[in-house]
Amino acid sequence: MFRGYNGFGGCFGYGDGFFGPWMMMGTGVLLLAAVIIVAVILFRMASPKKKDDGSLELLKLRYAKGEISEEEYLKMKKVLGK
Repeated sequence: MFRGYNGFGGCFGYGDGFFGPWMMMGTGVLLLAAVIIVAVILFRMASPKKKDDGSLELLKLRYAKGEISEEEYLKMKKVLGK
């Protein structure tokens, strides 16, 4: 009356039925996707971020408006390291 292993047939993961290979491939695909996602997140965290707070632009604007002298501009630019 019942065929297969444990009376369930081969389609519920107890043998060479339909779902066994698909479940294995699905698990492999999910594992691969998880590894790729983790690698992308770690790569983005490790990459140097371009930090531009606009301080140099503000300094240039102040110099252009005449609020600071050339000497002050050059001194502040050197302090900013740019």
